[in-house]
Amino acid sequence: MDSVLILGTGITGQSVGRFLKNKSKFNFFDSRDRENLPAEFIRNKEFLKKLKTYKDIDLKDYSRVICSPGFDIKHPIYKEIIKKSIPLETDIEIFTREHNSKKILITGTNGKSSVCSMLEQILNKNGFKAKAIGNIGLPVLDYIEESLSFSLIEVSSFHLEISNNLKCDIAAILNITEDHLDYHKSFKNYLKTKNSIFTKAKIKIGNEINKNDIFNADIFFSSKNLGIEEQNLNAVDAILTSLNLNINLENFFENYLKLEHRFEIFHQDKKGRTYINDSKATNIGAAKEAVESAKKFGEVNILCGGRGKGVDFNKFSNFLSNNCKNIIVYGEDRNLIKSNIHKEKLYEAKDLREALKIAERVALVDEVILLSPACSSLDAFSSYYERGDTFKKMVLNE
Repeated sequence: MDSVLILGTGITGQSVGRFLKNKSKFNFFDSRDRENLPAEFIRNKEFLKKLKTYKDIDLKDYSRVICSPGFDIKHPIYKEIIKKSIPLETDIEIFTREHNSKKILITGTNGKSSVCSMLEQILNKNGFKAKAIGNIGLPVLDYIEESLSFSLIEVSSFHLEISNNLKCDIAAILNITEDHLDYHKSFKNYLKTKNSIFTKAKIKIGNEINKNDIFNADIFFSSKNLGIEEQNLNAVDAILTSLNLNINLENFFENYLKLEHRFEIFHQDKKGRTYINDSKATNIGAAKEAVESAKKFGEVNILCGGRGKGVDFNKFSNFLSNNCKNIIVYGEDRNLIKSNIHKEKLYEAKDLREALKIAERVALVDEVILLSPACSSLDAFSSYYERGDTFKKMVLNE
């Protein structure tokens, strides 16, 4: 029985622990202090007994390491693992190696979850057994025993950074714009990481608008002058065509069940103002798409802010000034966003609650109040889900 060190105690690390139970000896290590570990992990007494401190660990005791995407790869233990050439892999690498379904890997700055969800709905409706897994839902190893025709795996740049052997039938890069530069350090590094999804893919699909940034694609889907939903549908069509599936997508959006927190129109008040929750817009590209779509419903009053992830907001600030009636910035990096916004349109708030109050004060009849932060939620919330749910509850007074 081999001995495995699991890096990370979040949902992925716990999933790996469940997978290894009765198969391998294993221990956990997390770079965070114990009081900052996930509550679910702390409650699991069996897992908690297997938690090691950095001082406790002798890497000679382990035959391999499985790393979670959220683990801090700057930690000395990660560098030691690389230096000593200890076999290192991720949960997705294990799944793509061992599961017998058709594996479709989806990455990109925006649209990953939507494309996985669209494919899942289409394939299941047409008689296949398909599941959207990975970053979109439960970790992949929770489905290792499930019989599936298609595994639709959303893959983040964090996963790609630490994965070297992702075998799949199809890999798709939906789009690439600046994101997570606080982690990847440069756009060049981010591009390289995203493109690594093609390394062991049988068929490689990319967005034509990013032809200069996507390397070695076999197929490019059309995206010029199209909104994000139309681009996503074209990506889905390219994937289905590559699978030799002739499925008519003409009226797809009539029955499509959209995901929460993605341009979610959830309320209209007595003044006819439309409220849109787009908390999933954690980067500039997604927020710009949301503004363009929201303009169809009226003048836009946008709430932006959170943790900026190291990107340059100057061009985005100009975009907001030219396309929104009012811009309310809030949160940790609000000063970065407001730099080029026209003063007569700019309002500043310390947090989301105050930002909403300002938006409701300045938005007029039949206008739009749009939460599309262009930032991560981690300065004030545990996830974009929590941020979006909080926004909706505040609007609906729940």
